[in-house]
Amino acid sequence: MKSFRHRPVKKYTVHILLTCMIALIAATLFGWGAYLRVLEKGEWDDARGVNQYSRHYVMITDDSSSSLWQSIYRSAAEAAKRQDACLELLGGWSGGNYSLTDYVNIAVASKADGIIVKPDGTARLREAVNEAEKSGIPVITVLEDESDSRRKSFVGLNSYQTGKTYGDQILNCIHDDTKKVTVLLRRGDAGKDIVFKQLKATVQEGLAPDRELAVESYTITEGGSFDAEEAIRGLFHDENTRPDILVCMNETDSKCAYYAMVDYNQVGSVQLIGYYQSDMMVSAVQKGIIPMVITLDAQQVGECCIEALEEYYQMGHVSSYFSVDLNIITAQNAADYLQEGGEDE
Repeated sequence: MKSFRHRPVKKYTVHILLTCMIALIAATLFGWGAYLRVLEKGEWDDARGVNQYSRHYVMITDDSSSSLWQSIYRSAAEAAKRQDACLELLGGWSGGNYSLTDYVNIAVASKADGIIVKPDGTARLREAVNEAEKSGIPVITVLEDESDSRRKSFVGLNSYQTGKTYGDQILNCIHDDTKKVTVLLRRGDAGKDIVFKQLKATVQEGLAPDRELAVESYTITEGGSFDAEEAIRGLFHDENTRPDILVCMNETDSKCAYYAMVDYNQVGSVQLIGYYQSDMMVSAVQKGIIPMVITLDAQQVGECCIEALEEYYQMGHVSSYFSVDLNIITAQNAADYLQEGGEDE
């Protein structure tokens, strides 16, 4: 039997290996050096064919996938582009269990030039907004305000006018057998309390002196769509809590209420005042399933957000409030909104 012995590695083999390792290290160092020089010269985006912008804005919402926020974002992104700015959307679509406060902190850490956010009413978010301002980053609140914070401006609806608009539409839906009106609210939407008070006052002022009608609010305590669906289905399931008129003030609640009304066979028994011009809701109005949809001008919202930021950078100050319009969609004008491209659900 032959015996095998370990043969010594020849010197030239060692030299080759060492030469290869040195060449690899040198190539790596050279590559990183070139990469850093490209970054320093600001040529990386040009090399990839990506546009460079003078400012980077961030829009933050708790439901970035909704048709309302997609419309607002598209409008704002187009307005930003016209001002040589880039708008990034942060929200529920991104991975991880991040809160609105986390997203604001991320925007501050990334040194964004401006932040657009819908507040959730928490003290943590208010503190994050204040920290952004201390860092020199202007914050615009949208749809919901945080007036106790150091935000620069608010873009949204006038609470008193919104309440009156809802109240007037409720009066248009009241019949002789109408006994109960329920208005869906969300915990944390502080501005909705003012809307509800004005809504109720408008309805009461429009009723005959001897007419009795209960106008109540129903607060959904959690923000998830599943929680909203369960709560709203509970209203339809129990005859004691089922209203004659159900008023929705956000897109998620509006869709959940519509599905519950259909599933519980309450079309014609419960009159639903929907919110926002999704194709589903506008089509329901056109078919006479629901009497109306109340919607804000999403394009105007987006444009005003960018206008507020640009005004701040150009003037050094900005108006504290930008008012947006509220529109009523009925069977008479529903076709116009569908032709304009109401958003898909």
